[in-house]
Amino acid sequence: MNINLEYYKIFYYVARQGSVTAAAAELSVSQPAVSQAIKHLETELDARLFNRTSKGVRLTPEGEAL
Repeated sequence: MNINLEYYKIFYYVARQGSVTAAAAELSVSQPAVSQAIKHLETELDARLFNRTSKGVRLTPEGEAL
């Protein structure tokens, strides 16, 4: 498993903000970069970490555990 620690930082900000867009703004990176980092983390951990909704994101039970 080769997970970049930056992915965990991004995960933290997305979880705290409840929004990929808000997390991207706070981290000063693009929204697609944040989405891609979350996707890579989910792939490496073989778990879905967020449920995406029209109003943002919510942690799944796996996301809560992380």
